[in-house]
Amino acid sequence: MCSHSRHPASTSAVGDVRRARQARMAHPLPGARRLTRRRMLGYVAALAATGLAQARAASAAGPYDGPLVDAHAHLKASDGIDADTLIGLYDAAGVRGAILFGEPWQVAADARGRHPTRLVPFLAEGYSNAIHPDSTYTRPEGLDQLLAAGVVRGLGEVICRHSPFRLGADGGNYAAPANAVPPDHPTLVAAYRNAAEYGAPVTVHQEWFHADELERAVRAAPSTTFVWAHAGHGAATVVRGMLDRNPNLMADLSARTPWIGPGTVLLRANGTLAPEWAATLRDHADRFTIGLDLFVPSHYRQGYVSRMVEYYRALLGQLAPDAAASIGHANAERIAPFAAA
Repeated sequence: MCSHSRHPASTSAVGDVRRARQARMAHPLPGARRLTRRRMLGYVAALAATGLAQARAASAAGPYDGPLVDAHAHLKASDGIDADTLIGLYDAAGVRGAILFGEPWQVAADARGRHPTRLVPFLAEGYSNAIHPDSTYTRPEGLDQLLAAGVVRGLGEVICRHSPFRLGADGGNYAAPANAVPPDHPTLVAAYRNAAEYGAPVTVHQEWFHADELERAVRAAPSTTFVWAHAGHGAATVVRGMLDRNPNLMADLSARTPWIGPGTVLLRANGTLAPEWAATLRDHADRFTIGLDLFVPSHYRQGYVSRMVEYYRALLGQLAPDAAASIGHANAERIAPFAAA
């Protein structure tokens, strides 16, 4: 799910930004004292020309036209949307398949039964139910049975720290309050470790300004593959730092669009990928996935789905082909393979 808010906080993630700034001040570029006004203007002109060339190259390359996997999809029994409807939307928009968060888990399991080569079932609990006594995450024996039998292939989206939000017209003005479950809660850490025994990845929603809690969880379950939903709605510097420090962490780029997650959009107004994100995606191309984050009834419309797909194809088209393919489908298929035909 998405969230739109940004909150300042004194966390290790925020510290990434602060330390980077201090490092630049403490270690100036060689010859900085000899930087004349003429040289400075030359550097500025060169940077501007490089940026223009990159923008033109991105525009010339066109959108990515390879396979796409939606690594962040929801299907809830209460919404009345079925798996056949979802697959029909995907077919029309050119989406190969999805990692599917079912609420309850039977929804995703049944969907996989109907479309075994298109959908990978994950076990999701309700928005505020991650550590509720009725949550499967809190019941080790039941969770172990589901994972051992392959009924579910992963956990998520595990909703932890989530800002309050209200969607716009595309989301039917849907709103939800804040959620305050810490991802490093001992009960959840036990569930993450259980998932690792079966090679099952875990997708966690945690806002970037509480990234220190997520980092503790990731380090407490080092054999578990984690996917940080929406890349925490954080800046590229924060996300890069988390990935650099934690080899078992990935991130999805869902809800980073003008329609979900405004203020955390990865493309600039002219349609070009923000440079800091271009560099982060290039350097960690094996650690990102994309996702449409369909989660309210009004999202399951062809116009909306196609618009989201076009956005991500435009984004991926500005990366090298191998990086685009990795992020567009291969990473998702690696951590959560589709069933053989």
